Amino acid sequence: MIWVLKMKIIKPVIGGHDGSCFRELYDIWEEKGYCEVIAGPSHRDHSYSCDTDSPQAKCWINDIGDILLYDMPLLDRLKHDYNFGLFANECPNDSKSKNWTFVPKHPRFYDSVKKDLRRNLSDRNINIGFVGAPTNPTRNKLAQDWHSFCDLFHFHSSQIQHPEYLNVLSHMKYGLCLRGVGPKCLRDIELIGMGTVPIFTEGVSSEYFENLEEGHHFIFANSPEEALEKISTISDEQWKTLSSNCIEWFERNCSVNGVYETTMKLLEEVNC
Repeated sequence: MIWVLKMKIIKPVIGGHDGSCFRELYDIWEEKGYCEVIAGPSHRDHSYSCDTDSPQAKCWINDIGDILLYDMPLLDRLKHDYNFGLFANECPNDSKSKNWTFVPKHPRFYDSVKKDLRRNLSDRNINIGFVGAPTNPTRNKLAQDWHSFCDLFHFHSSQIQHPEYLNVLSHMKYGLCLRGVGPKCLRDIELIGMGTVPIFTEGVSSEYFENLEEGHHFIFANSPEEALEKISTISDEQWKTLSSNCIEWFERNCSVNGVYETTMKLLEEVNC
């Protein structure tokens, strides 16, 4: 039986992670008194040839080997055992692994500006937009297909500053979501949190602890033509409802407090 009173989170210092996303979120939780954050070992287990493959490069609750907080996009780095695992992106299909949730790239900053990003319909002058970068051949091919159908399409490796990136997303009515390295992407959550209705395409996952629902939180389209056809039938009032649904889902699942509450609900299920 797994039991957690006040979480002790072991946060790795090896593995090359930049410390953003969930790993930044844990520090915020500690500041709020939700958990205690402990630095992990400074060296990997000698049986692993790569830091990132080792359990010492992952986040854990309680102890290394107990409750895994897996925040990598694919399962290719999961080369060790665990008692129970919460998976932010790709998730194993077994009884000890559960779909978890996701967070913006920089949750502290996003939390401070999200109310300003939730623009009214009258302030959204981009019908369909995409801001991203090449990650794999499939995305690159889809980018070519969608480019001419978007009112704004920013697709190259040079980065715009993060505040400007979020500002651009917030002026979109609909945000295009193309699969990245994993089936979920930071952009999906960043769009949802500001009430920009996402357009999911092939390979983008809607599976979370609380699943996203097509037609309630997002639109799915196999092609730009299908997306435009679906959007054309959505009235302004219907868009506002979709936008509100997105924001409410974000607060329950992806906000600083929402991720904590979601995590505790999952751990309570394990203890039953």
